[in-house]
Amino acid sequence: MDTTVILDIIGNVFVLAGVLIFSIAAIGLFRFTDTYQRISAVGTAAGLGISVLVIGVFILTPSWQNLIKLLIILFLQLATSSIGSMAIARSAYLTGSPLRPGHFDHLAEDQGVVEDIGEPDEDVEEPEENVDEAAQNDNWG
Repeated sequence: MDTTVILDIIGNVFVLAGVLIFSIAAIGLFRFTDTYQRISAVGTAAGLGISVLVIGVFILTPSWQNLIKLLIILFLQLATSSIGSMAIARSAYLTGSPLRPGHFDHLAEDQGVVEDIGEPDEDVEEPEENVDEAAQNDNWG
């Protein structure tokens, strides 16, 4: 096989993978239940999908000018999609967009606003009841 045929196949696979990532994200917009899950789908598609798509286009038409364009596009896209997704999620949280029922809001607990909206995840440790006994048995003083 000729190397151009192999590069064409690889480039088309990358373009197809990018389109597939965008399609899955579009389905996620309809299937996911709350704002934060939808933001995650769009942010992932914006970062990963466009990167894979642009790399595929570069493989199809390689040149030094296109390499420079590729690097600029990747840098700007990855920087803006992550910052944009975080800004949208933050504004959704600050305006009171509800979480899906059954999820625990870690940020509300940190801010002193504890609502009964669910149980904490497994990574949240319960405080020990015998903290005073541990302090008394300490040999520091």
